[in-house]
Amino acid sequence: MSVSVVVETVNARETPKRSLADDLAPTMEGLVRQSVAPDEILIVIDDAVSASDAGEVRRRYSYAKFATSGKQSNYFAAKNAGAAAAVGEIVALLDSDCVPAPDWLERLLSRFEPGVEGVAGCTRYSGRSLAARTLSVPDFSFVFEQENGASTGMNLNNVAFRRGILLQRPLDARIRRNGGCYFLFNQLRAAGVRVVYEPRARTTHGFAGALRQLKKHFDRGYEGVTVYRLDDRGVLRGTRAFRRFGALALAGITARRVFIDWIRMARQRRQIGIAAIMLPYFCAVVVATRTLQLIGGITAIAREKA
Repeated sequence: MSVSVVVETVNARETPKRSLADDLAPTMEGLVRQSVAPDEILIVIDDAVSASDAGEVRRRYSYAKFATSGKQSNYFAAKNAGAAAAVGEIVALLDSDCVPAPDWLERLLSRFEPGVEGVAGCTRYSGRSLAARTLSVPDFSFVFEQENGASTGMNLNNVAFRRGILLQRPLDARIRRNGGCYFLFNQLRAAGVRVVYEPRARTTHGFAGALRQLKKHFDRGYEGVTVYRLDDRGVLRGTRAFRRFGALALAGITARRVFIDWIRMARQRRQIGIAAIMLPYFCAVVVATRTLQLIGGITAIAREKA
């Protein structure tokens, strides 16, 4: 079973520390150390990358192949471009600010049994700071294994699919940055595509600081309005209510999500990685992050009407 790994460059450019080639180094070094080597590594570069940065990346990582999403400097367009250019039967998606564990790819591939079209891995923020450990829960930890083995969701920074699935159902690049992963997962689930969870396929996601990560929750709510607008088939729970009641529906959707998050943490705290004594703390964290998303959604609606 051949496998291609797609690495976008959008995330590395969002929080630049050095040159693009240097910022890609931890991710690329992690791929070189894999216990099962990928058949190809694809780095996706778009027109927003300067010629000098692109040239340095190509020289530094000459063992990789390169794809372009052209003028679409867009996270989802980059994933689509990588999948389209890949030659592997399996396409693994890895963000450019994530470092995979040495057996990451091996663990993902081990779950591709007959009938399984996708495998979602486990992502957590890097570092042991309280902020990183706290925000790992609302940002990544609600992806886990259900009783039937299926995953509750996926993070596009750590997931693999049979290539045909990504070609048949590409990510919607009209979504600016947040919500496309959630949208695609629900489209796949509605179509009967089986995605399972592999907790041992781990990646460590760069942590840009608490304020930046909290802003992403506002952005998720803001861009979530676009996702509801694009959901013509109603695969997302809440689309019909949103289209009818607008901001009022968002309040109800948020309350429902908070309740579901609480239930999941209570029932699956071991999978999520929460000690029983910390449940009240994380319940409060969920309220805070979901409230930020609600504020983002209401802001988007208000600006549409302005």
